[in-house]
Amino acid sequence: MRKPLKTKKIVVSLVTLLTLSIIISAFPSVSAASTVKSYPYIGAVPNPVGINQPVLLHVGITAYLTSTEMGWEDLTITVERPDGET
Repeated sequence: MRKPLKTKKIVVSLVTLLTLSIIISAFPSVSAASTVKSYPYIGAVPNPVGINQPVLLHVGITAYLTSTEMGWEDLTITVERPDGET
């Protein structure tokens, strides 16, 4: 006679667990927009650079974008020569 009571407890527990999981999964996930600091970076290859030597500049921003179709705009690099000319 004790077996049906134990089975009832298991069934009630499983139904409660499934009900709670369905309720929790029904709530939409919400993410608020937040302000994240981002920093620009630049790297030169090779470093140091010799006279009349080609240079590869690696430029970016630490904040990532949510889509590959998006892109950063209006990033500029100003290279100044030792004599002050750009």
